[in-house]
Amino acid sequence: MTALSLGESEGGHHPDDVAEAEKLVENIDDSVLLGDYLGKRPKKERSLENVVIVDNIPVIDNKKLPKLTNVLLKIFGKCGVITSHHIPLTAGENTKGYMFIVYKSAQEATTAISSLNGHRLDKSHSFAVNRLSDFKNYMGVPDEWTKPKPKPYQPQENLKAWLQDPDCMDHFAIVFGKNRTTGVFACGPEQAHIVQRRETWTESVIKFSPKGSYLSTCHKQGIALWGGPDFKRVARFIHPHVTYFQFSPCERYFVTYSKTAISSEDPQNLIIWETRSEHNKRAFSLPVLNYWPYFKWSHDGQYFATITGDNLSIYTTPSMKLLNKKLNVQNIRDFVWCPCENWIAYWQSENKNIPARVTIMALPSCEPIASKNLFSVTNIEIFWQNSGNYLAVKVDRIVRNRESENVFEIFRLREKDVPVENFEIKNKVLSLSWDPKGPRFALIQGDQGRTDVSFYRIGEKIAQIGKTLVNKKCNTIKWSPLGQYCVLAGLNNFAFDGMLEFWDVGSDTPTLMESGEHFMVTHLAWDPTGRYVCSSNSYGGHSVENGYFMWSFQGTKLYETSLEGFVQFQWRPRPPSLLTEAHLKEIKKNMKSYARDFEIKDKLSKSKASKELIEKRRRVYDEYMAYRKRKDQELKALRLQYEEVRSDSVEEEYVEEVVEFFIKEEVEAAENKE
Repeated sequence: MTALSLGESEGGHHPDDVAEAEKLVENIDDSVLLGDYLGKRPKKERSLENVVIVDNIPVIDNKKLPKLTNVLLKIFGKCGVITSHHIPLTAGENTKGYMFIVYKSAQEATTAISSLNGHRLDKSHSFAVNRLSDFKNYMGVPDEWTKPKPKPYQPQENLKAWLQDPDCMDHFAIVFGKNRTTGVFACGPEQAHIVQRRETWTESVIKFSPKGSYLSTCHKQGIALWGGPDFKRVARFIHPHVTYFQFSPCERYFVTYSKTAISSEDPQNLIIWETRSEHNKRAFSLPVLNYWPYFKWSHDGQYFATITGDNLSIYTTPSMKLLNKKLNVQNIRDFVWCPCENWIAYWQSENKNIPARVTIMALPSCEPIASKNLFSVTNIEIFWQNSGNYLAVKVDRIVRNRESENVFEIFRLREKDVPVENFEIKNKVLSLSWDPKGPRFALIQGDQGRTDVSFYRIGEKIAQIGKTLVNKKCNTIKWSPLGQYCVLAGLNNFAFDGMLEFWDVGSDTPTLMESGEHFMVTHLAWDPTGRYVCSSNSYGGHSVENGYFMWSFQGTKLYETSLEGFVQFQWRPRPPSLLTEAHLKEIKKNMKSYARDFEIKDKLSKSKASKELIEKRRRVYDEYMAYRKRKDQELKALRLQYEEVRSDSVEEEYVEEVVEFFIKEEVEAAENKE
């Protein structure tokens, strides 16, 4: 408060002047006069949400404390601005094994807890980071345990119900139309039967999980997962404006990425969720990505990894922490996981006098299995065989006169000391693709306008299968999931006229089974069982003749469907078979015994009667047989009762009697044949 007085003289105040001055007193708040300074006044933070306590720090003496403090502040300073910290000491001037850190905001404390809880400082110390306010909750836990009340059972959706189809039909999903109509169909030999169809089910694309349990749809608010016989929603991940999303191979985790941060306070834009619980397991703050996936997963979902500069960062689940400290791999360019083992193959580019290098590393030991130095390298591509027996490395080199050559290094991973065999290809190699089930691979050579195809088999040495197929209109080779059969296709290229060729590579000479054409084809996909091949022309590639063709594995076109605004086609994957190799051999050996049942089913599927009519007849037949069985049991019970009443019963004798009735008599005149 400030008092203003007037009429003050040298000798003092006149009583009248003082009374007049009291009338001029004003109540003025300090914020008016000192607003700028008061705004900078520090405010007392009564909340403990921005304070964390870090356990399991090293116990050292006071002399080493400054060095330890610098290390800890450097680690925890990455999560936010640290306003203060405190490391308690014992009477002997040793640390007590924990410290307090005060962040500028509660959000920064949350980031530190999620990022550094479980972080390994060294072999003997892993941080345990908790919010200080949480200790009140821990201290309030009662000493006596009270048995919780059981919650009523809520039936869950059967995510494997589609595998119980007696006809073993594979599912596929399509997206088409202005309203993003999404349909799930069961693929039959003559036509596809609709399973589920909904308007505006997704706002962009759809994706099945790696084992077919879930169907994911994309929305502005995030991602929704659907499953069960009626495709009910089973999970939801709130992440606005999702750009990319991905399942882990084991389906236990789900990854979402948005180019924009969730909020200014929460800059994290890549989140790893637990699929079942919908919990946020780990989040990252990344720049705008123009590629996907950012993380690559191991085959069993136990590890996921990415490249950050010259470091290979490998994380482990379910802790979501680094397996070890980031592996420093100078000039690393790319890496690929083995499809069936926890092995990583990565390559490093040349640097001055250091040659390029390909290394295969085993986890979790991070010990190298094999490596190979390479010289004069411009680019390297890595191709794993599905069984993990072989690894093909395509090496692009610059030779004399600035000409390029392709050299392939084949690693035999299952053999002693991992021998490496190389062979050169004179022509430019466009792509390499492995047979999923056998030691075979195919190469497409030449230019985009003229290509040749060669097949190779790996035995004691690498040998070509048959002769090279010359002047083929293809830029893609798609193998059947069961191996042996493949399709040569020219995708997204007008010069190839959409030619499709179906080949059998099971013998010593490749055999052309059938050829077809799908003009302006953009995508080609085998179903999981290797029975069908779908070629499609999506709206994103061309706006003319959008739709899909369904082919048998031998190249017979079964049916075609034209859809306006056709966007996407995807098969529903199947989980790995539970049958052993011995069981599969036994089934193949006795296949003829099952042939009769298959032939009957094929005849039923080809009959003119609709599927609904056949199901109705089956249902009526089953009801009749159940009724007859019930009546037979009732009749049997009545006979037993009858025998008990008449213990001296004698079997009744039945006499057969024939009775004839006169019905009609006709007389016809005999013709005179003269």
